Amino acid sequence: MKAITLFVFSVFFVGMVPAKAEHWVINTLEWPPFTCSRCPENGAAIKALKQTLKSVGVTAEFVFYSWTQAMKKSRENKNVVGLFPAWPGDIKPGLVPSEALFHSPIGFIEPINKPLKWQKLSDLKGKKIGMTQDYGYNEELLSLVKKGDIIASVVLNDETNFLKVALEKLDGAVMDVNNARYVIYMTQRGLAGRVSVNSRIIQNESLHLAFNEFNKEKAETLSRGLKKVNFQRIVDDYMVKYLRRSH
Repeated sequence: MKAITLFVFSVFFVGMVPAKAEHWVINTLEWPPFTCSRCPENGAAIKALKQTLKSVGVTAEFVFYSWTQAMKKSRENKNVVGLFPAWPGDIKPGLVPSEALFHSPIGFIEPINKPLKWQKLSDLKGKKIGMTQDYGYNEELLSLVKKGDIIASVVLNDETNFLKVALEKLDGAVMDVNNARYVIYMTQRGLAGRVSVNSRIIQNESLHLAFNEFNKEKAETLSRGLKKVNFQRIVDDYMVKYLRRSH
């Protein structure tokens, strides 16, 4: 009888032991205010993704690289779930996009004394525009660059484009509008009087978690979390709290 009682108790106890939480490692880049090693809660998008995954019992760890390295390492390492955040044009072979998580307004920064005047992208013919290596830009913009109508100046990061615009070495540069405002008001305040954000946007682009081929089945787990959490609202609330109040 004691042996039977002990066995029943053991089965009951084992059944009460919680399953080990699933843990994801995700590659990212410095792209404030969305993903940022120095920002509160590592940025708006990381905060939103952590909350989404927590709702389905998943913890997340984010590893920061340069954009090009983050993309490469995300495709090759089965111990990494994927790359975050990624525009549709960023998602190359070897990566599979999640459903859209939030949206990002893409536009131009410009010298404050020489604003870009345009209604359609073809109006920018002859302009020298800064772009960042390996970003997945708008197809119409890339087509105009390929034809030589727009002169592309390609650099490794957005900050270099910002400095070139401030020094009027470029007519403008393509940036996410929120990222541009973060740079102007938070990290390059000394140049804030030289650079502004153009009043028109190119498009409102969706952003995704790009799973690698080893982990693409995890997209279903993320989808379950998105049914419980308003991802865009978390991002927007973060902007109000940490960014928009600063200017």
